[in-house]
Amino acid sequence: NDGILHTINTVEGTKARNSMHNRLKADAFLPCGGRPNTMDVSNYQHFFLGEDDIGRKIPSSRLIVEGANLFISNEARQKLFEEAGVKIVKDSSANKGGVITSSYEICA
Repeated sequence: NDGILHTINTVEGTKARNSMHNRLKADAFLPCGGRPNTMDVSNYQHFFLGEDDIGRKIPSSRLIVEGANLFISNEARQKLFEEAGVKIVKDSSANKGGVITSSYEICA
């Protein structure tokens, strides 16, 4: 497979960029950039790949570690956990290293 190159100056490229976290299956999803509330109550269900034999939602990843500030809204976090058991390490806990590094950059 040669793959497909998308650029963000096209509608298709913007759509591909904005939905990549919903299309890839992984052991852990680590959003380390993006706009606040990129995933919210209006679109969190796109993170599900489908349902299993007994109707439980299947997420594209069972673990999310938010390296980006506020990537997932509080409401979407709750829905992901309730509907599919997704475990989420919130941004305020996950990205302490970025805060420390930024502090050192300011001092340097």
